[in-house]
Amino acid sequence: MKRMIAGPLALSALALPQAVAAQDYVQIAAGVDYSSGDYGEDVDTDFLAIPVTAKVQSGDFNIRVTIPYLDVTGPADVIPGDGGVRGNNNAAEISSRSGLGDVIVAATYSLGVSDSTFFDVTGKVKLPTASTEKALGTGTTDITLQGELLQVFGNVSAAVRGGRRFNGSSDEFALQDVWLAGAGAYAVLGDTTLGLDYDWRDGSLPTAPNRSEVTGSLTQKLSDALRLQGYAYTGLADGSPDIGGGAQILYRFGQ
Repeated sequence: MKRMIAGPLALSALALPQAVAAQDYVQIAAGVDYSSGDYGEDVDTDFLAIPVTAKVQSGDFNIRVTIPYLDVTGPADVIPGDGGVRGNNNAAEISSRSGLGDVIVAATYSLGVSDSTFFDVTGKVKLPTASTEKALGTGTTDITLQGELLQVFGNVSAAVRGGRRFNGSSDEFALQDVWLAGAGAYAVLGDTTLGLDYDWRDGSLPTAPNRSEVTGSLTQKLSDALRLQGYAYTGLADGSPDIGGGAQILYRFGQ
Protein backbone atom coordinates (compact mmCIF):
# COMPACT_ATOMS: atom_id res chain seq x y z
CA MET A 1 0.00 0.00 0.00
CA LYS A 2 3.35 2.79 -0.12
CA ARG A 3 3.64 2.68 1.57
CA MET A 4 0.85 0.92 3.00
CA ILE A 5 0.13 2.39 6.40
CA ALA A 6 2.25 -0.05 8.34
CA GLY A 7 4.40 -1.37 5.57
CA PRO A 8 6.77 0.02 2.95
CA LEU A 9 7.13 3.76 2.54
CA ALA A 10 5.31 3.63 -0.76
CA LEU A 11 3.60 0.54 -1.89
CA SER A 12 3.03 2.22 -5.23
CA ALA A 13 6.70 1.48 -5.80
CA LEU A 14 5.80 -2.20 -5.95
CA ALA A 15 4.06 -1.71 -9.27
CA LEU A 16 5.76 -0.44 -12.40
CA PRO A 17 5.50 3.33 -12.73
CA GLN A 18 2.53 4.92 -14.44
CA ALA A 19 4.19 5.25 -17.83
CA VAL A 20 4.25 1.48 -18.41
CA ALA A 21 0.45 1.21 -18.29
CA ALA A 22 -1.10 1.64 -21.76
CA GLN A 23 -4.80 0.80 -21.44
CA ASP A 24 -7.75 2.29 -19.61
CA TYR A 25 -9.11 0.13 -16.80
CA VAL A 26 -10.58 -0.04 -13.33
CA GLN A 27 -8.60 -2.11 -10.83
CA ILE A 28 -9.51 -3.51 -7.42
CA ALA A 29 -6.70 -4.79 -5.18
CA ALA A 30 -6.82 -6.50 -1.81
CA GLY A 31 -3.84 -7.58 0.24
CA VAL A 32 -2.20 -8.21 3.56
CA ASP A 33 0.98 -6.71 4.99
CA TYR A 34 2.86 -7.71 8.15
CA SER A 35 5.89 -6.03 9.70
CA SER A 36 7.78 -6.02 12.97
CA GLY A 37 10.37 -3.67 14.42
CA ASP A 38 11.52 -1.91 17.58
CA TYR A 39 11.51 1.64 16.10
CA GLY A 40 14.27 2.61 18.52
CA GLU A 41 12.40 1.30 21.59
CA ASP A 42 13.07 -1.69 23.86
CA VAL A 43 10.02 -3.68 22.72
CA ASP A 44 9.02 -4.67 19.19
CA THR A 45 5.83 -3.44 17.57
CA ASP A 46 3.94 -5.77 15.22
CA PHE A 47 1.79 -4.28 12.46
CA LEU A 48 -0.80 -6.11 10.39
CA ALA A 49 -2.51 -4.16 7.62
CA ILE A 50 -5.29 -5.36 5.32
CA PRO A 51 -5.70 -2.74 2.59
CA VAL A 52 -8.28 -2.54 -0.19
CA THR A 53 -7.46 -0.23 -3.11
CA ALA A 54 -9.58 0.97 -6.03
CA LYS A 55 -7.76 2.48 -9.04
CA VAL A 56 -9.11 4.13 -12.18
CA GLN A 57 -6.68 4.44 -15.10
CA SER A 58 -7.55 6.75 -17.99
CA GLY A 59 -4.85 7.52 -20.52
CA ASP A 60 -1.87 9.05 -18.73
CA PHE A 61 -3.85 9.75 -15.55
CA ASN A 62 -4.93 7.55 -12.66
CA ILE A 63 -6.58 8.03 -9.29
CA ARG A 64 -6.39 5.58 -6.37
CA VAL A 65 -8.21 5.24 -3.07
CA THR A 66 -6.84 2.93 -0.35
CA ILE A 67 -8.80 1.92 2.75
CA PRO A 68 -6.79 -0.13 5.29
CA TYR A 69 -7.73 -2.12 8.36
CA LEU A 70 -4.97 -2.17 11.00
CA ASP A 71 -4.05 -4.44 13.89
CA VAL A 72 -1.17 -3.30 16.08
CA THR A 73 0.54 -4.86 19.10
CA GLY A 74 3.31 -2.97 20.86
CA PRO A 75 4.14 0.18 22.84
CA ALA A 76 1.22 2.60 22.94
CA ASP A 77 3.37 5.51 21.75
CA VAL A 78 4.29 4.07 18.32
CA ILE A 79 2.12 5.31 15.43
CA PRO A 80 1.57 3.20 12.27
CA GLY A 81 3.40 4.61 9.28
CA ASP A 82 5.41 7.11 11.32
CA GLY A 83 7.16 5.05 13.99
CA GLY A 84 6.90 8.18 16.10
CA VAL A 85 6.48 8.77 19.80
CA ARG A 86 3.25 10.34 21.06
CA GLY A 87 5.09 12.46 23.60
CA ASN A 88 3.25 11.06 26.62
CA ASN A 89 4.15 8.66 29.41
CA ASN A 90 2.78 5.54 27.73
CA ALA A 91 6.06 4.41 26.20
CA ALA A 92 6.30 1.33 28.43
CA GLU A 93 2.62 0.44 28.07
CA ILE A 94 2.06 -2.49 25.68
CA SER A 95 -1.30 -2.54 23.97
CA SER A 96 -3.17 -4.35 21.23
CA ARG A 97 -5.41 -2.16 19.15
CA SER A 98 -7.19 -2.46 15.82
CA GLY A 99 -9.52 -0.56 13.56
CA LEU A 100 -9.78 1.49 10.39
CA GLY A 101 -6.57 3.17 9.29
CA ASP A 102 -6.14 6.46 7.49
CA VAL A 103 -7.72 6.55 4.03
CA ILE A 104 -5.28 7.53 1.25
CA VAL A 105 -6.38 9.28 -1.96
CA ALA A 106 -3.70 9.65 -4.64
CA ALA A 107 -3.58 10.85 -8.24
CA THR A 108 -0.76 10.47 -10.79
CA TYR A 109 -0.20 12.06 -14.20
CA SER A 110 2.54 10.78 -16.52
CA LEU A 111 4.35 13.11 -18.89
CA GLY A 112 6.15 11.57 -21.88
CA VAL A 113 9.56 13.25 -22.19
CA SER A 114 10.52 10.88 -25.02
CA ASP A 115 9.57 7.41 -26.25
CA SER A 116 11.54 5.88 -23.38
CA THR A 117 11.63 8.62 -20.73
CA PHE A 118 8.68 9.57 -18.54
CA PHE A 119 8.05 11.88 -15.62
CA ASP A 120 5.24 11.07 -13.18
CA VAL A 121 3.71 13.73 -10.95
CA THR A 122 1.78 12.43 -7.92
CA GLY A 123 -0.37 14.16 -5.34
CA LYS A 124 -1.52 12.26 -2.29
CA VAL A 125 -3.85 13.13 0.59
CA LYS A 126 -4.03 11.19 3.86
CA LEU A 127 -7.45 11.56 5.44
CA PRO A 128 -7.59 11.25 9.27
CA THR A 129 -9.96 8.30 9.56
CA ALA A 130 -7.77 6.33 12.00
CA SER A 131 -8.41 6.59 15.74
CA THR A 132 -5.95 8.73 17.68
CA GLU A 133 -7.21 7.28 20.97
CA LYS A 134 -6.09 3.83 19.81
CA ALA A 135 -2.78 5.26 18.50
CA LEU A 136 -3.66 4.18 14.96
CA GLY A 137 -3.03 7.61 13.44
CA THR A 138 -2.09 11.22 14.11
CA GLY A 139 -5.56 12.63 13.39
CA THR A 140 -4.20 15.05 10.77
CA THR A 141 -4.78 15.60 7.07
CA ASP A 142 -1.40 15.26 5.34
CA ILE A 143 -0.52 16.12 1.73
CA THR A 144 2.34 14.61 -0.27
CA LEU A 145 3.69 15.94 -3.59
CA GLN A 146 6.14 13.73 -5.47
CA GLY A 147 7.89 13.51 -8.82
CA GLU A 148 9.38 10.39 -10.39
CA LEU A 149 11.63 10.13 -13.43
CA LEU A 150 11.52 6.80 -15.29
CA GLN A 151 13.90 5.59 -17.99
CA VAL A 152 13.01 2.47 -19.99
CA PHE A 153 15.73 0.26 -21.46
CA GLY A 154 13.81 -2.44 -23.33
CA ASN A 155 12.50 -4.87 -20.71
CA VAL A 156 14.37 -3.10 -17.91
CA SER A 157 13.53 0.28 -16.41
CA ALA A 158 14.96 2.47 -13.66
CA ALA A 159 13.38 5.29 -11.68
CA VAL A 160 14.36 7.99 -9.20
CA ARG A 161 11.84 9.95 -7.14
CA GLY A 162 11.61 12.68 -4.57
CA GLY A 163 9.01 14.77 -2.84
CA ARG A 164 7.73 16.59 0.18
CA ARG A 165 5.08 15.59 2.70
CA PHE A 166 3.20 18.41 4.37
CA ASN A 167 1.85 17.19 7.70
CA GLY A 168 -1.21 18.77 9.24
CA SER A 169 -1.14 20.55 12.59
CA SER A 170 -1.98 18.69 15.80
CA ASP A 171 -2.35 19.63 19.46
CA GLU A 172 -1.01 16.20 20.46
CA PHE A 173 1.84 15.67 18.00
CA ALA A 174 4.70 18.04 17.15
CA LEU A 175 4.48 17.09 13.48
CA GLN A 176 6.95 18.53 11.00
CA ASP A 177 7.00 18.55 7.19
CA VAL A 178 9.36 15.94 5.77
CA TRP A 179 11.37 15.18 2.63
CA LEU A 180 11.23 11.80 0.92
CA ALA A 181 13.29 10.16 -1.81
CA GLY A 182 13.82 6.81 -3.46
CA ALA A 183 14.90 4.81 -6.47
CA GLY A 184 13.89 1.58 -8.15
CA ALA A 185 14.82 -0.91 -10.85
CA TYR A 186 12.33 -3.17 -12.65
CA ALA A 187 12.65 -6.07 -15.09
CA VAL A 188 9.84 -7.57 -17.16
CA LEU A 189 10.41 -11.26 -17.93
CA GLY A 190 7.41 -12.43 -19.92
CA ASP A 191 4.43 -12.32 -17.55
CA THR A 192 6.67 -11.76 -14.52
CA THR A 193 7.87 -8.39 -13.26
CA LEU A 194 10.70 -8.16 -10.73
CA GLY A 195 11.26 -5.00 -8.73
CA LEU A 196 13.86 -3.66 -6.31
CA ASP A 197 13.16 -0.37 -4.51
CA TYR A 198 14.86 1.85 -1.96
CA ASP A 199 12.89 4.50 -0.05
CA TRP A 200 13.94 7.11 2.52
CA ARG A 201 11.93 9.66 4.51
CA ASP A 202 12.52 12.11 7.34
CA GLY A 203 10.96 11.33 10.71
CA SER A 204 7.59 13.07 11.06
CA LEU A 205 8.18 13.93 14.73
CA PRO A 206 11.23 15.38 16.49
CA THR A 207 11.39 12.11 18.44
CA ALA A 208 10.92 9.90 15.35
CA PRO A 209 14.02 8.59 13.54
CA ASN A 210 14.26 8.67 9.75
CA ARG A 211 12.88 5.81 7.68
CA SER A 212 15.06 3.84 5.25
CA GLU A 213 13.86 0.65 3.57
CA VAL A 214 14.73 -1.80 0.79
CA THR A 215 11.91 -3.75 -0.89
CA GLY A 216 12.01 -6.63 -3.34
CA SER A 217 8.87 -7.58 -5.24
CA LEU A 218 7.52 -10.05 -7.78
CA THR A 219 4.35 -9.48 -9.80
CA GLN A 220 2.87 -12.33 -11.84
CA LYS A 221 0.37 -11.65 -14.62
CA LEU A 222 -2.06 -14.57 -14.65
CA SER A 223 -4.33 -13.08 -17.32
CA ASP A 224 -5.13 -9.69 -18.82
CA ALA A 225 -7.35 -9.04 -15.81
CA LEU A 226 -5.66 -10.85 -12.91
CA ARG A 227 -2.30 -10.29 -11.24
CA LEU A 228 -0.66 -11.56 -8.05
CA GLN A 229 2.06 -9.67 -6.23
CA GLY A 230 4.36 -10.60 -3.38
CA TYR A 231 7.05 -8.54 -1.69
CA ALA A 232 9.43 -8.45 1.25
CA TYR A 233 11.29 -5.55 2.83
CA THR A 234 13.79 -4.70 5.52
CA GLY A 235 14.60 -1.50 7.35
CA LEU A 236 17.98 0.19 7.45
CA ALA A 237 17.12 2.73 10.15
CA ASP A 238 15.31 2.83 13.51
CA GLY A 239 12.29 4.52 11.95
CA SER A 240 11.61 1.48 9.74
CA PRO A 241 10.46 -2.04 10.60
CA ASP A 242 13.20 -4.63 10.96
CA ILE A 243 11.43 -6.97 8.56
CA GLY A 244 8.15 -7.20 6.74
CA GLY A 245 6.33 -8.51 3.73
CA GLY A 246 2.99 -9.05 2.13
CA ALA A 247 0.95 -10.02 -0.88
CA GLN A 248 -1.95 -8.67 -2.86
CA ILE A 249 -4.28 -9.75 -5.63
CA LEU A 250 -5.19 -7.26 -8.34
CA TYR A 251 -8.17 -7.58 -10.69
CA ARG A 252 -8.74 -5.27 -13.64
CA PHE A 253 -12.04 -4.55 -15.31
CA GLY A 254 -12.11 -3.31 -18.91
CA GLN A 255 -9.17 -5.33 -20.19
